[in-house]
Amino acid sequence: MDPDEVKRLCREWEMHPRVAEILLRRGLKTNSEIKSFLQPSLNNLRDPYELRMMQEAVDLLQEAIVKNWRIVILGDYDVDGITATALMLEFLQKCGCLNLDFFIPNRIKHGYGLTEASTDILLEMKPDLVITVDNGITAANEVQRLNDGGIKTLVTDHHLADPNLLPAGIVVNPNHPECPYPFKKISGCGVALKLIMALRKTFRESGRWTTERPEPNLRDSLDLAALGTVADVVPLWGENRILTYHGLLVMNEKPRLAIQVLQRLKKVKTITSRTLGFQFAPLLNAAGRLVDADMAVHFLLSDDLQEAESMAQKLDATNLERRKKEGEMLETAFNLAEKQKNDPALILVSPEFHEGINGIVATRLVERFYKPVLILSESEDTKTAEKRLKGSGRSIPELHLKDALSACSDLLLRFGGHAAAAGCSLLPEKLTELRERFFTYCQQNIPETLEPNLQLDGIL
Repeated sequence: MDPDEVKRLCREWEMHPRVAEILLRRGLKTNSEIKSFLQPSLNNLRDPYELRMMQEAVDLLQEAIVKNWRIVILGDYDVDGITATALMLEFLQKCGCLNLDFFIPNRIKHGYGLTEASTDILLEMKPDLVITVDNGITAANEVQRLNDGGIKTLVTDHHLADPNLLPAGIVVNPNHPECPYPFKKISGCGVALKLIMALRKTFRESGRWTTERPEPNLRDSLDLAALGTVADVVPLWGENRILTYHGLLVMNEKPRLAIQVLQRLKKVKTITSRTLGFQFAPLLNAAGRLVDADMAVHFLLSDDLQEAESMAQKLDATNLERRKKEGEMLETAFNLAEKQKNDPALILVSPEFHEGINGIVATRLVERFYKPVLILSESEDTKTAEKRLKGSGRSIPELHLKDALSACSDLLLRFGGHAAAAGCSLLPEKLTELRERFFTYCQQNIPETLEPNLQLDGIL
């Protein structure tokens, strides 16, 4: 640490030396970098058209709205997917869409995102256009089924792609192999926001906004973007920091009804990113974990106080149920983990594991044992009643979890996710081979001497 640089920042920015040290340790040195970090500006959001196929996406969506196509939004059951769904619904309604609906798959009945089961539901809904938010990047077969059924598709996602499962047609995803967008860590809700930013501009240029149908102020939607961003645990720098900073301003200055209700329920005066991550998000997540995420979407968009308060109470009760179940699962998981404590990873299976809580339990086990963890529940295919194992995984910085699952892809029915968190499903008879292959991959890719690192910004 250069003491002269610390003194310079203290002098130029009138900041405490510890703050200056933290900024320098995070690689922020120039005045423009520091200003962008401390005073995030909406002017620094990147042009949505830098995203691959954004123009094609806007053209398709514009046509759908102008011609009054039936549009169905396919969301995800976590908070990122819930807020992305609400964001898209809210904007399209303001665009004058009359034939609009949404569907969020049930975690247990349909699985994550655009699966075979959720495709069946979408075909029954008979839309002209399906827009995915926070999912779809590995749904090549399902997108083809929709297209074969005469349904156009627009995939928006932020998850990592598998070159063998890329869907055809319009795909907007910063993590698409061919996408040049420089900021790869944006949330699914952030990608949805980029789409409506681009569409709003096109409608402005075409004269669609009128006195009767005024141009929406997207600042009012930044609360949803902030909530989705924080809940998805993407890094709060770059565009994520901008969206979160201004979304929090909106929540504290002009909160929508749902946020007001949550504030009263949780006795929150000032909303911070910690409020979103540890008080608001768990309630919304609980709906998708144990029941259906639809209620969380309706809650965020509600303009009826009595209805919103009733839904908030149900969400809170569901979250309490989730916490109780989590405690029971943790006890079982810790007992099972003892039998694998000498292995390079943990792959735990139990009939007591609830699919909606597997990810939380996996996180706790990673914290305890500092090794990659897969928690698998026993389930049945809704069509064939065939036994399956489905679950979630969490990893350590030293192992890219999605790459590890990709190395075992021939043993899996489905998989997807990120470096630190992923999900998969498989037939029970493949479990032994998965353990062997996964453990071997971990042994080959994790350093022999492994110690958890406690990263500190500084000493007070």
